Amino acid sequence: MSVIGAQTANINATAGMPPPRIARTRRATFFSFVGLGTIVGTWLMYAFLSEHGMRWSEWGLLAVFVPLYYQLNIGFWTALFGLWLMNRPTPDALNLWRTLKPEDHNAPITASTAIIMPVFNEDVTRVFEGLRSIYLSLEQTGHSQNFDFFILSDSNQTSQWIEEETAWLELCRQLNAFGRIFYRKRRKPINRKSGNVSDFCRRWGKRYRYMLVLDADSLMSGGLITSMTRIMEKNPGVGILQTFPKQIGAETLLGRVMQFAQALYGPPFMAGLDYWQCGEANFWGHNAIIRLEPFIKYCALPPLPGKEPFGGHILSHDFVEAALMRKAGYAVRLLATNRGSYEEGPPTLVDMLKRDRRWCQGNMQHFWLLFAKGWHPMSRVNFAHGILSYASSLLWCLFLVFSTFLAATALPHADAQAVRAEQILLVVTAMLIFLPKMAILLDELITGRLFKPLQMRLLTFISSMFDTVIFTLMAPVLMIFHSQFVVYTVLGKGVRWVTQRRKLDGRVDWAEVFFTFWVVSVIGIVWGVLGYLVSHSFLLWFSPILGALLLAIPMAIVVSGRRSGLRFGLLLTPEETEPPTVLGVMNDHLAEIKGRIHLPAELERHYGLMQVCLDPYVNGLHVSLLRRRKSIDVSRSYLNEIALRLIQQGPQALTPQEIKAMIHDTETVTDLHYRLWSARDHELAPFWATAIRQYNLAASNPFTHTLAQPVLAAT
Repeated sequence: MSVIGAQTANINATAGMPPPRIARTRRATFFSFVGLGTIVGTWLMYAFLSEHGMRWSEWGLLAVFVPLYYQLNIGFWTALFGLWLMNRPTPDALNLWRTLKPEDHNAPITASTAIIMPVFNEDVTRVFEGLRSIYLSLEQTGHSQNFDFFILSDSNQTSQWIEEETAWLELCRQLNAFGRIFYRKRRKPINRKSGNVSDFCRRWGKRYRYMLVLDADSLMSGGLITSMTRIMEKNPGVGILQTFPKQIGAETLLGRVMQFAQALYGPPFMAGLDYWQCGEANFWGHNAIIRLEPFIKYCALPPLPGKEPFGGHILSHDFVEAALMRKAGYAVRLLATNRGSYEEGPPTLVDMLKRDRRWCQGNMQHFWLLFAKGWHPMSRVNFAHGILSYASSLLWCLFLVFSTFLAATALPHADAQAVRAEQILLVVTAMLIFLPKMAILLDELITGRLFKPLQMRLLTFISSMFDTVIFTLMAPVLMIFHSQFVVYTVLGKGVRWVTQRRKLDGRVDWAEVFFTFWVVSVIGIVWGVLGYLVSHSFLLWFSPILGALLLAIPMAIVVSGRRSGLRFGLLLTPEETEPPTVLGVMNDHLAEIKGRIHLPAELERHYGLMQVCLDPYVNGLHVSLLRRRKSIDVSRSYLNEIALRLIQQGPQALTPQEIKAMIHDTETVTDLHYRLWSARDHELAPFWATAIRQYNLAASNPFTHTLAQPVLAAT
């Protein structure tokens, strides 16, 4: 019997905290393999470099090699340990699913749980249709009575705000969910998402035992939500329970490659992380359930000393909240989930880089937290790994720079021992990179975890080879940008909080791609010329990286397009071949809505503003939701002046700040509705004349989408 199996009887199933002996055994085993692999690789590199003594450039190369090889070993052994856990004959003793007995799945749920969704200028239709699907899925379980939903808006675009209000009211009406689904709009988005969640905790947190956090693109099944709540009830020592959100809804080649890779390689990596992180896992900010009492008491985020980007508000708050929860004595656990937890990803390489820029600054901020007092040692390890996930790109870039310099100043002869050390190192490195992937693919071909039919497994093999090519082309490009992000952060250049694009609107913007990636291609050209002048053998060794840099622009255009290979049955995931109910319901409603919306392009941009000004239903709703009855920030004459300009010149004549000031004042909003409908034609801007005609036309036809109806499908 294994060490883990022998300790099963000693596990306190009601606490949820892994026994210290098991945690120590697992980590000692895992990090022994990681340390041994890193030491062997470092020794081989030293043997190769020290052939004629160590110069400063060779010491520099070795210094950047060590953390890179450590990170490579972490990924390698995490995947292999995870694959071993998935195939071992006896179940993992620490698997939290084992704490639920068969009768527990149908037992009543008495714990009150808030399901919160912070939003910031998101696609209103996608947000509320996703919420509808989750709500209906939860209703189907028969255990939804103790779950409340909260849409927590920080949207600073007026039209988004009004559409959110209207969509919320209509969703409550359609689902008969008044008192179950709530909407709150903050006037000032202090501290971004973490401040939004903190505001909820201060106002309503004490009413609930648990809080399930969603992102705007999150989707979760009711069965998984109720199971997570039951697991938390059975394990009072667990403070945060994090699921593995699988990517869905990809339309571009990049999205489909990421979606496929996550579906195939994600479960073993998750199992491996759970093996060595045990009760000190990370929180990823969404698709997780949190025990509210300790979260409110112990997980408040103070600002870091100094100014941004290293100081100020903590961007990557989730890692810190997990560390604080563990510091308070509660476990942070990963929950193995193959179905039921989903999210969407960035559609293009440019969008992915914008997201990575924010993540990089957030992770680099954790440098200060590494040396703070009171952390659990594994929390420090998690902080260090987060920093290394972006700093490794700069280290890799420095490794290539040192390699170029050494090739230019190489001594004429290399002895046989150094050559053998170099050859062994190349073989070991290739094994660390490709062996986990091949092992996971072989496991799928044998077991059929994703697809049962043999034909589908063979297509999975071809898809895996295809995604290897795509990731090989992307890796050097990401290295350049991530290195730039790290340098920007160190130099004090912060990042703005912007809305993440989740769908590709129209075609690829070639100009945006060119101006984003032309520097990478120039770097490739310059480096290629240097390599040619240095050594032909070095140029051959460097050619895969050089080729990826030179092809950065066409590669970014290709992966950002919708030609995905789906026509050949490639890059498929189980969520596409057998869509889960919660996903199917959302997609059906979105397709229905898409076929019903017929708004002129000139009205689309200011759709929410148009609703609140013309429709009495929306106007009354917005006024009733404004908590301040009168504006105290601006004068009445100023509001009257911008309202007149809005009527006579249209929304394009006002700045976003002017529209925001006007729409926050109840008297102005009410008066605008009256003045627009009572104005003569020559007093109205062309925008309003078109909007009123569209409103009257739509209102006269009950089968078309009207301005009075939010962008939601009927149940």
